[in-house]
Amino acid sequence: MKRILLVEDEESYVNIMTQILESANYKVLVSNTVKNALNIAEATHLNLMIVDWNLPDKSGIEFVKTIRENKKFDNTRIVMNTIRDSDTNQIEAYNCKVDFYFTKPIQPEIFLRKIQTLIGI
Repeated sequence: MKRILLVEDEESYVNIMTQILESANYKVLVSNTVKNALNIAEATHLNLMIVDWNLPDKSGIEFVKTIRENKKFDNTRIVMNTIRDSDTNQIEAYNCKVDFYFTKPIQPEIFLRKIQTLIGI
C-alpha cells in the first residue's frame, strides 16, 4: 500500500482529504506542523507528500526546501495543495521542485487521477 503524508492544519480539510485518499486504497499519515511532518518523514517510507503552504510553525514551502535537500527523498513525490493561487507562488513552488501544484478546493476525481499518475495505485 502506497503511503502519503498529508501536511495540513485545517482539520475539516484533513478529514475530507483522508477520506478521498483512503477510498483509493492509500495509507494516509497526517501532520499539522512542519516539525512533526519532518519526524514522520524521517521515520517512514513515503511515496508522496501533500503539503499546505500555510502551517502554524513554518511555511510548507520551507518544509519542501528541507525535504528536497535530503537525498533520502529523491524519489518521494511532493504535491503543494494550498489556497495560494498566484503565479508567483506556483513558480516558487516549482522552483523548489514540487511535482504538482493544486489550489484549494480540489476536484476529487481530478486530484486522485494526478496522484495515481505520480505514484500509481
